[in-house]
Amino acid sequence: MKRNPAIAILTLALITFFMTGGQAAGEEIPIGKVDTIKGPVTVTRSDGREITASEGIAIFAGDRIVTGKGGMVSFSFEKGRQFRLGEEAQISVDELSGRDSEDSQPVLRLALGYLWSRIQKFTGKTQRTVIHTPTAVIGVRGTEFDSVVSLDGTSVVAVDEGSVEVEVEEGKTILDQGKMTRVEVGVKLSVPVQATPKGKRDWQAWRRERVKRLFKNLPRMAPKFRARFERGTDRFTGFTERIQASSARLRTAMEKVRQAKLERNRKKFRASVQWLKMQAKNFKTMAAKFRHGLNRVRVMGRLSHRIEKFVARNKERFSAGELAAIESNLAVIARKRQSLRNVARQTVSDIRRTFRELKAFREEIRRGRS
Repeated sequence: MKRNPAIAILTLALITFFMTGGQAAGEEIPIGKVDTIKGPVTVTRSDGREITASEGIAIFAGDRIVTGKGGMVSFSFEKGRQFRLGEEAQISVDELSGRDSEDSQPVLRLALGYLWSRIQKFTGKTQRTVIHTPTAVIGVRGTEFDSVVSLDGTSVVAVDEGSVEVEVEEGKTILDQGKMTRVEVGVKLSVPVQATPKGKRDWQAWRRERVKRLFKNLPRMAPKFRARFERGTDRFTGFTERIQASSARLRTAMEKVRQAKLERNRKKFRASVQWLKMQAKNFKTMAAKFRHGLNRVRVMGRLSHRIEKFVARNKERFSAGELAAIESNLAVIARKRQSLRNVARQTVSDIRRTFRELKAFREEIRRGRS
């Protein structure tokens, strides 16, 4: 069959558009590894398997790393991303990091404790590393900084090199070298101040002080935290139907390209290629927004679960009225958390499947051109 030159040129343009360099569809590839450990450290895989960490083990998307008292773990990702998690801390790698995704950059969720980060500077926005805490989103390109989360969800970020963007619901700020800021639940982002010198920081003492304050502040904080969690959950669940619709349009667009190429209809093929590009771009944008919202509520969900345990262990420290108010707010969060888990699991699966289909389509048009 004689090849249509115009269609061949458009096919090449389509191949270029879909060039991602990603792994083969469905292939599970590590995104990092554990470098050193000290004391008790566990890794929970995305399927729920819990293993004792050891030096050199692989880190995958969806893994959760937890350190016990006296524990510490250093781990790294490719392209110069180094991290060290302190004792009695918890961090997760989000489920869409480096697997069945067009954006393979790892995203971390620091739910509790101290994390030291050193990110090698690269040019281009695709190298941006993101860390979610219960109250802030930290975006970096090349820097060294401390981030720490207390039991009450308060986050502190202190920058020792480069700069860091700290985003909250109300806005964002840039922290330059030598500056730090604190973000509490339901409180506006504080003005950056001079950071405590690196050698004089005692984050464990700061965390203990925050726990003491929690007894006093929790009755006031609980309704604010519930409202924040509900807003985040409602926003993110609102994306699910839109993502499903976007995914359906993308599949339809791929089929139209196949059909137009088979018919060797130049005009139809050109129009279908342009529509496919638009639908692919829209789907990636929707998936990125969903991912951002999901990480926000996931890290808040972890926080609420820890606060539930804290309240159960310390009921005698609260009055009957305070305890009733706290528990009623936490009960609302718990119900939302369960519905979130079910919706998130299904939507993440749908996003992965759609990205796999995009990659398979890319290979299909490559083979068709060869």
